[in-house]
Amino acid sequence: MNGEARLNEFVDAIEVWKSCKQLPPIQENENINKLLGLKSEGIRKLTSEDKASGAYELYIYAEYLQQIKTKEKIILDWAESSIWYIIADRMSQYGDKYTKWQEKYYSAIKENPLASEIFKIKNHAEARVKTLDGTVDRIQRMAEILNNLSKRR
Repeated sequence: MNGEARLNEFVDAIEVWKSCKQLPPIQENENINKLLGLKSEGIRKLTSEDKASGAYELYIYAEYLQQIKTKEKIILDWAESSIWYIIADRMSQYGDKYTKWQEKYYSAIKENPLASEIFKIKNHAEARVKTLDGTVDRIQRMAEILNNLSKRR
């Protein structure tokens, strides 16, 4: 079984668990792009009710992004632990006790095709997590601002 198949098996197991626990899936919302693209003039034209509902939609979107980020972090953790599991017994073959662990780590990954494949998955997941870092907080802050504006008279 290759790295991608192992990852898919792992992710499927998580999805089955989520459905068994009846965790509600949050879907993409087309209205979000409109809300995120509003300029200050457009926000001023919104009614209080529109602002409140927009804030709610932004909160839902922040939760959606958090779910995506959490899934990517799970994949990242899985990949890291899988790599260590695969290469742990071979690390001593690469250098002596004075060799840095990073050199041993990358050398062992290079020599193992499965570890190399999982390492690519790890790098992709890490990039996706970094892309989403801070985004959830910014969206929630936008929702708070919109919610506060809806309370003004």
